[in-house]
Amino acid sequence: MQRNRSGLYGVALTLLFFAAFCYSQSKPPKLDSSNMPAQLNGTEGSVTGYVRDLACPYRNKSKESAKPPDDSCVRECVKAGAPLGIITEDGMVFNVISHTMPDTDQRARLLPYVAQTVHATGRVFERNGAHAIAIDKIEVVSKMIRKGAWANLPTRRSVFAHAPFRCLRGKP
Repeated sequence: MQRNRSGLYGVALTLLFFAAFCYSQSKPPKLDSSNMPAQLNGTEGSVTGYVRDLACPYRNKSKESAKPPDDSCVRECVKAGAPLGIITEDGMVFNVISHTMPDTDQRARLLPYVAQTVHATGRVFERNGAHAIAIDKIEVVSKMIRKGAWANLPTRRSVFAHAPFRCLRGKP
């Protein structure tokens, strides 16, 4: 009887390990722009703003947090590993997300643009007052001015006529 029990435990243990192995090998499908359901894809749009850490704009609601006169604080927070985002001139904060699900870290993509004003185009998302952008293209605004492209930046009415966003540039 003792021998049958140990054999039964061995079979159960083998089946348990086999089930755990099979479960660990099955991964959910990765969604990207080619197979993402339309309702998860956001709307096409753009954001012009200052790339910085996100802690200060949430804590300091003054207009100065949108573009501080001294970038040293921003650079110190970034060095310490703070999450990055884009804050518009009127104080709207945009988190930067990837085009895939599960989401991947976009901090490395923003690091070259820290403490600079950029124009980012891509897919824009809004939920309960929170904003995000999955960036297709990002360019420093001062480079755009030299190229003469600044005058061609879209206004809120042309880009967000169908979305509930506040003015991103100029007065509505």
